Amino acid sequence: MDFVSRMLKVYQQLVEKTKSTHGALVENNKFCLSVHFRCVDEKKWSELARQVKSVLKEYPKLRLTQGRKVLEIRPTIKWDKGKALEVLLESLGEF
Repeated sequence: MDFVSRMLKVYQQLVEKTKSTHGALVENNKFCLSVHFRCVDEKKWSELARQVKSVLKEYPKLRLTQGRKVLEIRPTIKWDKGKALEVLLESLGEF
Protein backbone atom coordinates (compact mmCIF):
# COMPACT_ATOMS: atom_id res chain seq x y z
CA MET A 1 0.00 0.00 0.00
CA ASP A 2 1.43 3.39 -0.95
CA PHE A 3 1.70 6.27 1.49
CA VAL A 4 -1.31 8.26 0.26
CA SER A 5 -3.53 5.15 0.35
CA ARG A 6 -2.34 4.35 3.88
CA MET A 7 -3.10 7.90 5.04
CA LEU A 8 -6.58 7.67 3.51
CA LYS A 9 -7.19 4.39 5.35
CA VAL A 10 -6.03 5.92 8.66
CA TYR A 11 -8.23 8.97 7.98
CA GLN A 12 -11.28 6.75 7.46
CA GLN A 13 -10.52 4.80 10.64
CA LEU A 14 -10.11 8.01 12.64
CA VAL A 15 -13.40 9.42 11.34
CA GLU A 16 -15.16 6.20 12.35
CA LYS A 17 -13.44 5.95 15.74
CA THR A 18 -14.04 9.59 16.73
CA LYS A 19 -17.57 10.06 15.37
CA SER A 20 -19.06 9.56 18.85
CA THR A 21 -17.03 12.49 20.24
CA HIS A 22 -19.15 15.58 19.69
CA GLY A 23 -17.14 18.43 18.20
CA ALA A 24 -14.18 16.36 16.98
CA LEU A 25 -13.13 17.04 13.39
CA VAL A 26 -10.73 14.86 11.41
CA GLU A 27 -9.03 16.58 8.50
CA ASN A 28 -7.10 14.88 5.69
CA ASN A 29 -4.26 17.09 4.54
CA LYS A 30 -2.95 14.31 2.24
CA PHE A 31 0.49 14.04 3.89
CA CYS A 32 -0.70 14.79 7.42
CA LEU A 33 -3.93 14.10 9.29
CA SER A 34 -5.34 16.48 11.89
CA VAL A 35 -7.83 15.71 14.65
CA HIS A 36 -9.19 19.04 15.86
CA PHE A 37 -10.69 19.15 19.35
CA ARG A 38 -11.30 22.88 19.81
CA CYS A 39 -15.08 22.22 19.95
CA VAL A 40 -14.81 19.11 22.14
CA ASP A 41 -15.80 19.29 25.81
CA GLU A 42 -12.57 19.46 27.82
CA LYS A 43 -13.69 16.44 29.86
CA LYS A 44 -13.58 14.37 26.64
CA TRP A 45 -10.05 15.34 25.51
CA SER A 46 -8.32 12.34 27.11
CA GLU A 47 -10.90 9.95 25.67
CA LEU A 48 -10.39 11.42 22.20
CA ALA A 49 -6.60 11.06 22.50
CA ARG A 50 -7.06 7.39 23.48
CA GLN A 51 -9.28 6.83 20.45
CA VAL A 52 -6.66 8.33 18.14
CA LYS A 53 -3.81 6.35 19.74
CA SER A 54 -5.79 3.12 19.42
CA VAL A 55 -5.96 3.61 15.65
CA LEU A 56 -2.26 4.48 15.38
CA LYS A 57 -1.13 1.29 17.15
CA GLU A 58 -1.50 -0.45 13.78
CA TYR A 59 0.75 2.09 12.03
CA PRO A 60 4.25 2.26 13.59
CA LYS A 61 5.55 4.44 10.74
CA LEU A 62 3.24 7.27 11.80
CA ARG A 63 3.80 9.57 14.76
CA LEU A 64 1.42 11.63 16.81
CA THR A 65 2.16 15.25 17.70
CA GLN A 66 0.02 17.84 19.43
CA GLY A 67 -0.58 21.45 18.55
CA ARG A 68 -3.07 24.01 19.80
CA LYS A 69 -6.19 21.88 20.32
CA VAL A 70 -5.18 19.61 17.47
CA LEU A 71 -3.59 16.16 17.28
CA GLU A 72 -1.51 15.66 14.15
CA ILE A 73 -0.56 12.36 12.56
CA ARG A 74 2.56 12.52 10.43
CA PRO A 75 5.01 10.10 8.86
CA THR A 76 8.11 9.36 10.93
CA ILE A 77 10.32 10.75 8.16
CA LYS A 78 12.24 14.01 8.51
CA TRP A 79 9.87 16.44 6.79
CA ASP A 80 9.60 20.18 7.02
CA LYS A 81 8.77 23.12 4.75
CA GLY A 82 12.31 23.24 3.39
CA LYS A 83 12.25 19.55 2.45
CA ALA A 84 8.79 19.98 0.89
CA LEU A 85 10.10 22.87 -1.20
CA GLU A 86 13.07 20.77 -2.38
CA VAL A 87 10.74 17.95 -3.45
CA LEU A 88 8.44 20.41 -5.22
CA LEU A 89 11.31 22.08 -7.06
CA GLU A 90 12.75 18.70 -8.06
CA SER A 91 9.36 17.58 -9.38
CA LEU A 92 9.14 20.77 -11.45
CA GLY A 93 12.65 20.29 -12.80
CA GLU A 94 13.82 23.58 -11.28
CA PHE A 95 16.33 22.24 -8.76
